Amino acid sequence: MLKFLVFHDGQPATDWPLRNAYLVDSEGNGVRCDFYLEDGQILCEKRESGTAAFCLQHTAGDLGELTLQTCLLPEREEPYVLAVELARHRLMTVYNKLEDWAMFELEASHPVSKRESKAREFFIEALCHQKDDPVKAHDLANESLAASLDGSEELALAHSELLLNRRKETGSLPRAPIGCGVALDQGDDRLRAGLDASFDYIQLPLPWKQLSPEENEYRWDEMDAWAAWASQQGKPVIAGPVVSFEPSCLPDWLYIWEHDYDTVRDLIYEHIERVVTRYKHVVSAWNIVSGLHVNSHFTFNFEQLMDLTRMSTMLVKKIHPQASVIVELRQPFGEYYAQNPRSIPPMMYVDLLIQSSIQFDAFGLRYPMGQAVDGQYTRDLMQISSMLDQFAGFGKQVFLTVAAPSEPVTELMIASTKSEEPVDPNSGYWRRPWSPVVQGHWLEAVLQIAMSKPYIEGVCWQDLVDHANIELPLSALVNDDQQPKVAFKRLVNFRRNLGLPTHHAEPTSPQPDSV
Repeated sequence: MLKFLVFHDGQPATDWPLRNAYLVDSEGNGVRCDFYLEDGQILCEKRESGTAAFCLQHTAGDLGELTLQTCLLPEREEPYVLAVELARHRLMTVYNKLEDWAMFELEASHPVSKRESKAREFFIEALCHQKDDPVKAHDLANESLAASLDGSEELALAHSELLLNRRKETGSLPRAPIGCGVALDQGDDRLRAGLDASFDYIQLPLPWKQLSPEENEYRWDEMDAWAAWASQQGKPVIAGPVVSFEPSCLPDWLYIWEHDYDTVRDLIYEHIERVVTRYKHVVSAWNIVSGLHVNSHFTFNFEQLMDLTRMSTMLVKKIHPQASVIVELRQPFGEYYAQNPRSIPPMMYVDLLIQSSIQFDAFGLRYPMGQAVDGQYTRDLMQISSMLDQFAGFGKQVFLTVAAPSEPVTELMIASTKSEEPVDPNSGYWRRPWSPVVQGHWLEAVLQIAMSKPYIEGVCWQDLVDHANIELPLSALVNDDQQPKVAFKRLVNFRRNLGLPTHHAEPTSPQPDSV
């Protein structure tokens, strides 16, 4: 059992929110565990032996409320001081990244060096007081944690600035780097004009539930209209996900077969065949499967999940060999695996895709952040940069889809939920509670970090306009009155600073094929 001392106002804490709490092993995979707060201690009762790191949402002063983690720790009778272990891990992250990114020669006056030095001093002093005065150690460690978090984000931004300038100077930026997602029912001419002028590609959803609300009946009108417009404007299209087991995507009638894998497989095959055949003259890349590794809604086993992935990608390659095929990962930090043993950890899924010689061209990563649901708790910029770095060695392009809210989602979530269960509104926040200004700064920072990575082929903001069925409420670039937010303006400026021109594409003629 792992034990952690926590304090509030100089006393052992009698209440401590265990939001997004989970353990990870040495491979970064979730570990099943039960958590309790007892006598000022967080008790982590593991189901497995061995070292583990503790992750949870933690207040970090002016840096916000973020999901952070400790180093790998062995079980022992004596409790650890939680703040000390969180500070230890973040300071170690700074040193590791300085080495990985060959940035150890930063001048002493550099902001990263100043914050690292300050964090180290506070941490050493905290270590000295762990046994005789754990409350003081807790306070000093929190000071160290805030300084090292700030330094790690400065480091991520400094490194990304260097690499992004190099990509610009060498002309190695993608041809179409910045995209945006739309809802199928958003067909307003003004919005389409903004899309055409401000983005290099569009991401069109293909929710099976919306396309085929009744078995063997398809409603193509809205998708046809978007496909015709994109074709006329010469706008590249990433379509999908074609197959996703998220409740917002699956038609209700499919749940009848949820325990019959063979039937579900046949229905998915027929669905892919219809959709890809109809839109193959318009779509540049197919997001063919999304989040199968999370496996949180259908009870398929490991072999069935891999079989679905293989079948789906092969079918697209057969029908539309010229298109890129994308396999998308959701919840890329892998929290879900600690609760769902039927799922596959994200990086294990990635390794299996590569080792199994499954035919696909790129990874998709979808990370909406800022809602108190699985996989959407707030994390800092260094964690996002480090997560992207894991994909550097696979020889595949990566398409990143991101979002963050322009206001706290709290009241909206509580008002809109139909559940009688209490809603946890606290997803954390980055530096300041979510606002249009914070959303804009976060967007700009994430775009810079992502586009600096040489394997990132495109970054897409998840939604253009706020709407009733949006996955992450209040996260679009334009509000429901069609007024652009601060984030939209920052995105346009970022794209302009990349040296990309405003689009005036010549119309082309291909139209969707009927099935």
